[in-house]
Amino acid sequence: MSTVENIYRYPIKGFPGERLKQAMLRPNEGIAGDRAIGLGSGAMAVEGHGAWTPCQAFQRMTIRPDLTTFQINEDDRDLRLTSPTGISETIDANSSNLDELSAAFGGQASIHRATGNRGYWDHQDATISIINLSTVESIAKMAGRPIDPLRFRANIYVCAEPWSEFQWLGTRLGIGDAQFDVIRPIDRCKTTSVDVKTGRTDLNMPALLIRHFGHMFCGVYATVHTSGTIVPGAKIETREHLQGHQVKAAANVSTAPALPDWPRPAVVERTVEEAEAIRSLWIRDSLWETGVMEGFKAGQFIRIHNLSESHTWRSYTVSAVKDDLLRITVKRDEGVGSNAIHQVVEGGNLIITGPFGEATLNKNSNALHFMSAGIGITPTAVKLAELAQQDYDKPVHVTHVARKGQELALWDDIVTAANALPNAVTRLYLTRDVVGVAGAQSGRPDLQALAQRAKEDAADVHICGPSGFVDSAVAALSQANVHGERIFLDTFSSPGVETDMRPIPDSEPIKVTLAQSGVTDYWTPADGTLLDFAEVRGAIIPSHCRAGLCKTCNCSVLSGTATRLVGTEGEDEKQTLVCTSIPKETLTLDI
Repeated sequence: MSTVENIYRYPIKGFPGERLKQAMLRPNEGIAGDRAIGLGSGAMAVEGHGAWTPCQAFQRMTIRPDLTTFQINEDDRDLRLTSPTGISETIDANSSNLDELSAAFGGQASIHRATGNRGYWDHQDATISIINLSTVESIAKMAGRPIDPLRFRANIYVCAEPWSEFQWLGTRLGIGDAQFDVIRPIDRCKTTSVDVKTGRTDLNMPALLIRHFGHMFCGVYATVHTSGTIVPGAKIETREHLQGHQVKAAANVSTAPALPDWPRPAVVERTVEEAEAIRSLWIRDSLWETGVMEGFKAGQFIRIHNLSESHTWRSYTVSAVKDDLLRITVKRDEGVGSNAIHQVVEGGNLIITGPFGEATLNKNSNALHFMSAGIGITPTAVKLAELAQQDYDKPVHVTHVARKGQELALWDDIVTAANALPNAVTRLYLTRDVVGVAGAQSGRPDLQALAQRAKEDAADVHICGPSGFVDSAVAALSQANVHGERIFLDTFSSPGVETDMRPIPDSEPIKVTLAQSGVTDYWTPADGTLLDFAEVRGAIIPSHCRAGLCKTCNCSVLSGTATRLVGTEGEDEKQTLVCTSIPKETLTLDI
């Protein structure tokens, strides 16, 4: 049973919250007094007449993590704000007149009041935020340390099965005598990395989430559908599914994360045993009607989350898309993920994200060669199907290797698609037994000969398979002078992704210019990353993970060089991720 544990509101945006005994809610409004006041930062103008304004306009914890250590005392008319050093100032809680705070901030901070019960939330439509305390416990277990749920600054804290709140996406919930529409999962930023008691950044929460859980989300946003009062202890019931356009509207809000990033429910409609220890799942995505797959490109993958009690996640290539369903095809091995996939039953529930991936087709290729082994056949199957739909008429060569016919999956898909292409050639190699498999050749292909043919055709080469096969294929292509921009490897991130940041070395001040933001100043090691440097100077830079993973903060280098602090050591001269890089020399960025 899922229940409400605590209810909070945050009188001043970015500052500590107030625990409530109950909350009366009305349609399309938030909790009365929640984020009703915002303190301007000067980074951008605050909209007039109390209209909603993006968070970058206000004092916020991404820039001032110590905000959480301020104290707020409230009476009928006033809010008294006290800094950690004991400096106090009073805000008229009922006045709509603008004023300024100076003493507590060592400068001026303008006071702004939102109109009605629609506060200065991070998203204009995000009236209520919900956090599952069991999910926070799951995160704490992975982090190996206690985590205060107040880091997540929710309005409603609930007790439910860990991560089950994502199953509420696109549904109407009954809580007490109120009803809520769950419209979007909550993407997490640097704010949740701050210890609310000390006001210090003591972990990288977005990086922790993506490493251990495969996404950067925790909690869900909801809007009030039916008026009512909620109290701690109230039961939570799932009432009905929302219409697709309601969730699509939430996805189209300018500040919302991209649809493919959303962890969302999915249902396994059908399972197919393709070959020995190889199984396909045909999956219905709950957000299909919102257009989440409209931008799908053959070769992309989805992630499946919470595959075990330890919340294992894995990435799987989409091997087909048909009749509003997508297919993954998985070989069973000793891994937790593949074993979990092979235990899923028809009608089973999943949490998925995606599609993701860059190893997709270039429709202008002079020719396309596919080299695969084992379960690496999955991207080839879907890519050939897409080429057939597009009436691609240039040379296509497919070479696949398996051990024996009993382990051969999706070959019929390959042959069907190839037969629909005017210039396609397929070659199948079986290393152990060719008996009963029409057209199969015994042994392994000559990779050097395949590489030479790819050179002659000026072909793009797509490779997928076990690491040994991939390495050998890439080496053969390199010897034939077929290099990087023409080689596409079907790889994707795994739970072992690197997120630890190397220390910033000592340096003399370095001149940095942010061309679009009109900022020029000298960076020093004390400024931290280029993203930290930019934000302190008022630049508005899109960012999420702050760990070099989500690529949201990627920007062009106009001149100079940046040094990477996460992943492979090196310098960036064309593009850099400002969340995990610093200047190496005088630097101009296109942000």
